[in-house]
Order: sequence, then structure tokens, then C-alpha cells
Amino acid sequence: MEIFINEVSLEGQFMTEAEFRDAIKIFNLIFELINQKIKDKELYKEDSNIYANYEAIKGSSFNASLNQLKDKSLKTAFINIVFNKSNPKQWRTEQLHSSKDLFDCLTIDNDYKNVCNTSLAEVAERKGQNSNKEYLLVNFINSSFQITHPDIVNCCLITVIKNNIEDNEICIDGVDSKPALEYWLENKLNLSSLEYSLDVTEPPRDEQTIFRDTTRFQKTSRKYDGRCIYCELLTVMYWYVDNLHYGEAAHLEVFDKRGYHVGEADLQGNIDTSKKDKNKTMNLS
Repeated sequence: MEIFINEVSLEGQFMTEAEFRDAIKIFNLIFELINQKIKDKELYKEDSNIYANYEAIKGSSFNASLNQLKDKSLKTAFINIVFNKSNPKQWRTEQLHSSKDLFDCLTIDNDYKNVCNTSLAEVAERKGQNSNKEYLLVNFINSSFQITHPDIVNCCLITVIKNNIEDNEICIDGVDSKPALEYWLENKLNLSSLEYSLDVTEPPRDEQTIFRDTTRFQKTSRKYDGRCIYCELLTVMYWYVDNLHYGEAAHLEVFDKRGYHVGEADLQGNIDTSKKDKNKTMNLS
């Protein structure tokens, strides 16, 4: 899954510092949810320097608008998202679309807006080359990207046409609020089926735990008490769901690469070493 920040949705739509502040709060909530719910993802943004070409507060450049924010902690949280050098990544370092190609976006007024050499052009090119992958654009609120998505509540559908050829019409999903993202995630990933209820009387399935993060864990061929054992790639520690506990007592057992018990972890992967049991070992031979 690839998620892009849509800098084109900065259109000088905020009249005051307060409006821009509220927009940043919403933007930050979107990324909190992305980082919480989506494990297998790539986040992309425009080159940070180019944001100076866009307005946020009407009549003020993006940078000048940002400097008007009185809430310093809010500003810092936002800067960590947009200007952090590694996450999201700058797509220009691995750009796929050609700057010679034309890209136009269909507006809510049934007109076309030139979006050449922007994140919209890049994500359109990527989807055009790989339609089987999921792509999402994160917009700032109150922008012109308001064409209602036909299938997903609260979301918008962004249509980009390449080189004025209607057959090159590429549709991309967009969100500008936390509720919209929640609906999108449910539609695409069926996340409700991955939520583990503390009221149940059976242990969690593997996909209801941190094990669904395939960038962190790899399933092995070993099993313990009928449960698959997973190897944490970075630490080479071995984990499995404790099949004897459920509900509020549900947890994961964790062993080091020698097979000695490290402790217990919650379903999100946070290890409690105080639960270490020297009598528990795992045979890794």
C-alpha cells in the first residue's frame, strides 16, 4: 500500500490561523491512525522545499502559514510528518512519471486542473503501471478535492487524465479526515475482522496480533501447542500466541534466539520482561 500527501490540496482555503490550526489537527489525526492501523505501507510526500509554492492561510505561503501557528506542540507534530526526511519518503528520489507527460485532474466543477510534476502525477503514474496495488491520497480539509466516492463513505475520488487521452483516466481514492480513513480502511482491509474482543472465550487468531506485520515477523514451520511460531526479523526472537489464555488475559510468549524465555507481550508486541519464566524454554534444534 502506498500513501501520498496531496500538496495540491493546499489552495489557500484557510482564512485564519485558527482554521489552519484545526486543519493541521485533523491532518495529524489521519497520520496517527495510519501509523496505528497500517503495518505494510509506504508513505510518500513532495520535496519539502516545494511546499513554499503553495498557500495555506489565504495570502500566505505554506511556510509563512506554518509560522503563524501558536500551538508549538501541534506544529512540531506536523513538521515531524511532512518534513521528516525518512518517513514519509520524498517520492522524487524514485520518481516514475516523466516530467514531459501531461497530467490533468478533474475538478468538482467538471473542469480540469494541471497537476503536472506533483504528487498527483506521480501516484497516477504508479497506479497506471501497477493497478493491483492500493494507493491513497491524503488531502488537507476544505480543498477542491470533493468529488464523492461512489463506494466508500466520506471519501473522495480523484480522477487524473494522462496526456489528454480519456483512456488514460486513472482514479485514486482520497481522504481528508480520520472518519474517512476509517471507512476506507474497513473497505480495503476489513479491519474490523482483525480486531480482538476482550469479551471472547478463545485466544486470538494470529492475524489479530502484531504477527500481521510481515515487515517485522516471518512465520516459521514450527508450532507450539498448535500455534505457529514467528521469528522477529530484527532480533531473531521467537514468538507465538499463548493458546491457553483469552480475553483480557490473551498474550504472546517470547523467546530469545537460544530458546530462553524473555517474557510475555501484549497483542501489539510490547514485551513485559517481568513475566520472564526461567523454567520456560523452546527447543530450536
